[in-house]
Order: sequence, then C-alpha cells, then structure tokens
Amino acid sequence: MKIKLSEGRYMTVTKLQVQRTLFGLLSVVMALVVARQAMPGGRATIAKLDNELQRVYFDERSVLVYVGDALEAQPNCQPPDAKVSYVWELEDDGVLQVEDGQIVAAKNGRTTVRVTAGQHSATLRVTAQYRQLPPDSTLPPLYYEELPIANYNHTLSADDVPADLIQIPAAYVAANYYTLYVSQETFNAYLKLLAAMQAELGSSRMHIISAYRSYARQAELYNAAVRSYMAAGNTSERARVLALNTTQTPGNSEHQLGNSIDVSNDNTTDHNYLQTPEGAWLAENAHKYGFVIRYPADKEDITRIAYEPWHIRYVGIFHATYMYVNHVCLEEYVDLQAQAKEAAEAYSGNKE
Repeated sequence: MKIKLSEGRYMTVTKLQVQRTLFGLLSVVMALVVARQAMPGGRATIAKLDNELQRVYFDERSVLVYVGDALEAQPNCQPPDAKVSYVWELEDDGVLQVEDGQIVAAKNGRTTVRVTAGQHSATLRVTAQYRQLPPDSTLPPLYYEELPIANYNHTLSADDVPADLIQIPAAYVAANYYTLYVSQETFNAYLKLLAAMQAELGSSRMHIISAYRSYARQAELYNAAVRSYMAAGNTSERARVLALNTTQTPGNSEHQLGNSIDVSNDNTTDHNYLQTPEGAWLAENAHKYGFVIRYPADKEDITRIAYEPWHIRYVGIFHATYMYVNHVCLEEYVDLQAQAKEAAEAYSGNKE
C-alpha cells in the first residue's frame, strides 16, 4: 500500500506494518484509559467497559407452568452486573397473557417467549397445562372448563346477552311461533341431534318452542305466572312461591344463557313427554350430542325446578356424558368441578 507524503513522494508500507502500527496505537489508548482511573471521570469509563453486556440467557431452555400461574423464569445476563433493560415478546397464540404486570399461563399449549436486550436475545420454550387429577380420581377431568349456570343461586344481569345468538330457521320452530334465537354452537349441536333422532326413529315431530329469552322477557313470563296463581285464589306471596316451580325470576333463567331449548311435538309442554318416542330418545341419547335434560325428575330438590323432560341444555359432549353416566344434574356437576379443582391443586402440589 502506498501513502502519499507530498507531491511526487510516496511511502510503501506492508500489511504487517499496518497491523503493528494499529496494535501500538491501541496499546497506547488502553494505557491512557487505565491511567485515568485516578482522574475525575476515569472510574466511570472503566465501569462502562467492565459492565458491557455480552450475553442474555435463561437457566433452562424449557419450563412447565400451570394455567393460572405466573411465569417465574427470569433471564440472566453476562456479566451479571451489566446494566440491561429487557424487552419481552410473546407469541400471538393466547397461551400466555400479561395480567397485572405478570406473564400468566392462560390456556393449555406450547409457546415460546423471547427476551431482548440491545443486540442480545434469548428464547424460552414454555409448556402450559392444567393441573392434573390423581389417576384414580372419579371427579370431572375437565374441571377447568367452567360451565355457565343460571339458577336461584346464580343471577344474571339484564345486560348479560350471549354474543353469538342466531335466529333459528323457521323449519325448526313450531308452527305459528314467534321468532326464536339461540347460540350458534347450541344450534349446530341441535342439528346433529335432530338428524340422529330422525335417522333412528324414521321421522320426528319435534320442534323448538322456546330458546333464548331476554331478562325483560323472563320478567314478563314470571309476572304472568304470578298473576295466574293469584287469579286462582292464592295470596301474592303464595303465588310467587308457586310460580317458581315452573318459571324462574328474571336473571335466574337458563334461557337467558342462550344454550337452552324447549322442544315439543304439539306446541305444548307436558310431563308425559318422556312417554313419546322423541322424549324417550332424548332421555337416552341427548348426551351423545352435548345436551342434558336440565331438570330431571329426581333432582327437583336440588334444581328447585319441577321435572321438565322437554328442556334440553347444551354443555358439550364430554360434560354431558359425565353427567349422564354419573346421573348428576348441572348444580351437582358444578360442585364436583370445584372439588376436582381443589384435588388437582393438592395433587400437583404433592408432585412438586
């Protein structure tokens, strides 16, 4: 390499000479830096060099966290006293969510967490799962899928309206009935149930006579029932008690949830519906499609509603099958789910 000294004068240097010169200059600079330790500002300069971030990492490459718990894994840096500010990145899969400043497992699944500090980053594989029940447990395994319920002990507000309501096509509604609505998921399951019933029975007269009811509509029905009993000679207080046997007060009706359906063969409700082919088929097969008979005959003391063989409630196939096999109503099932949650927490705690 030639270096121009003046007009017409050049100096030739080799690559080795350049490297030696640069090394000498660097040595001089480092010596000056070290010498500044005793000078104002020199200590800060040395600290900055010593604390320069070299690496970001997690102690483990993967961790397990239970749904509902916070992620406790924290990144480390090298050197340990480096001044860093971490940026956390979560996958857009809903497995982890940020709640009150913490990263919390929101549902079952596997995902990845990434932290970045300057030019350095590290990733952590996270498995989120629900706490498991003991192997010999007979409690509901899907205890974490909380089922919505409305009854004397669970009151909905006037603003509680299902988000996925659809209008039921007229072909599935009893003749001369008003417009009915139900949740999309419930109606999809009902179509499968109806198709199976028709295939097995050869035909079916069953139609829907009631589905979603608003808070206001339930108030109208309850007040009408009270007036009917009062017209029969009962006191107002007695009429209200009698009305509760068949009609819930507003906010306490399953119909407001949008996943209950009343069915009929002749546009009426009759306790003898079980004696019809359709009623008998429902009692034996509804659970296969995610439905239960919401108010069984021998559970009236628990549901506080008289037997309604025509009232089916969608809860999902797994839940419905458990309830059918173990012969429990929804109130009992919800209590069993609570017991299962406690048992799972105790079992997982013992395993850890």
